[in-house]
Amino acid sequence: MDISADLTELGRTPVTVISSGCKSFLDIPRTLEYLETQGVGVGTFADGRTGDVEFPSFFSRDSGVKSPRVIQDEADAAAIVYAQSQFSLTSGLHFANPVPADAAMKREDIDNIIEQAVKEAEQQGIGGAANTPYILNRIKELSNGASVVANKALISSNVVRGTKVAVELEKLERRLKASAEG
Repeated sequence: MDISADLTELGRTPVTVISSGCKSFLDIPRTLEYLETQGVGVGTFADGRTGDVEFPSFFSRDSGVKSPRVIQDEADAAAIVYAQSQFSLTSGLHFANPVPADAAMKREDIDNIIEQAVKEAEQQGIGGAANTPYILNRIKELSNGASVVANKALISSNVVRGTKVAVELEKLERRLKASAEG
């Protein structure tokens, strides 16, 4: 089993990570199971959707895998971060932020592209440290650059979302401090 060190680190470091899911060519159910085993709280921003939402798969807003938890908005995320900080837990949180809808790729399209890129890597015997760069480059080529557009949009979106969560956390902490003092 090839497990990225960042997943293990999330299990032992009280940090909050906001990302657009995990690489689409990874086994998302196994990744989520591993994070659960490590004690990492995982949720996905609803992003205006109601009911259950799927864990995003990086270039696509959906993966076919139900998210363990739904986070309504930045205030909801801040409350989760605050609550976690009140316990002596050593694990982190992972909040999945779906790629913006206007830059997202259709799940079926990206799934087919990924399948082809992974198959090509296997046929050419590309593995180890060369595997991910090869597959990402092939995804870029096979998507005619649509994956790059999605990637740029999700990076920007993650920065904005993280900033908003930090602002909401600061507001929450100030309100709680003011009410405790007075």
